[in-house]
Amino acid sequence: MSLPNFVGVYFYSMDSKNRLAVPAKMRLAMGETRGMILSCGLEGCLSLYLGEAWRKLNARLEEAPLNNRMEQRAFKRMLYASACEVDFDDEGRILLPQHLADYAQMKREAAIIGVGEKIEIWAKERWSAYQKREARAFTRHASRLEI
Repeated sequence: MSLPNFVGVYFYSMDSKNRLAVPAKMRLAMGETRGMILSCGLEGCLSLYLGEAWRKLNARLEEAPLNNRMEQRAFKRMLYASACEVDFDDEGRILLPQHLADYAQMKREAAIIGVGEKIEIWAKERWSAYQKREARAFTRHASRLEI
């Protein structure tokens, strides 16, 4: 089975119990997936992986070209310690554990972004600031890649 190619940005509200709906289009692309992994992401977002994408990430980490073994172990410990298994409830929501909601500075509004084989979850304000800050980098790379 090939992994879905998640795209787009969607804005949803997290409820008072830290439950966040995942867009129907993304849920449909996942099929009957169970046991997704939610972890700390880069630049302050959360990353949601299907099981196969998480296994691919694990394999890449085992082969990571980090010269400093202590830093490599520290990175893996932090990533794996932050990670947790999540599933959809009957309304298509996932529960964001408090430690991950705190890491991402989630308040109420979230941006849910398709990034290829994973989904990123950002605090809406943080996503808006990131998008403005990185717009020039996108333009520069897009012209080089001719897209």
